Amino acid sequence: MIYYIQGKLVSKSPTRVVVENNGIGYTLSVSLETSHSIGEEGDEIKLFTYQIVREEELQLYGFATEKEREAFLMLISVPGIGPKVALRILSGLTTEELYQAILSEDISLFTEVPGVGKKTGERLIVELRQKIEKLPVLPGKEEKIERDVFTGAVEALIVLGYKRKDAVSAVSRVMKEAGRALGIEEVIKEALKRT
Repeated sequence: MIYYIQGKLVSKSPTRVVVENNGIGYTLSVSLETSHSIGEEGDEIKLFTYQIVREEELQLYGFATEKEREAFLMLISVPGIGPKVALRILSGLTTEELYQAILSEDISLFTEVPGVGKKTGERLIVELRQKIEKLPVLPGKEEKIERDVFTGAVEALIVLGYKRKDAVSAVSRVMKEAGRALGIEEVIKEALKRT
């Protein structure tokens, strides 16, 4: 199994990149998030990988971070979710948004991703909720409070007329940039200032 590949970015499209390493060009399928964050053609890059070997083909998937790779592996562990659908989900949602959508049981965020319907969204929530709650990224009481603040602020913005995706994005940004724990009112006020 190839864990990561490091080399020169030879070509790049929104969903596919070619990385040259020791004279060999590797084609990797990537999410829009990874494509956006890895730099430009000619840059030296490092992508964490997942490899699928089928009878007649070898497929490589690349991720800018180990965190995104772990999210991909979690998604493809769900029955009926293949690598292409998993990449589509990671192209439509950041890893944080994905985890928050599952923890807050927000099916509407999944249905906004092309090719993902209500049943698939429900299956993702049922299959992955417990796994995500066990992640070391989400430890203890502080994280529970933070999740509750996140969910409450998102719901408040929706009541104020925001689309769910915009509300999730605004609240995520405010909480990430704060550098400290915020109360729900502070999060809502900051999110409103930015939009």
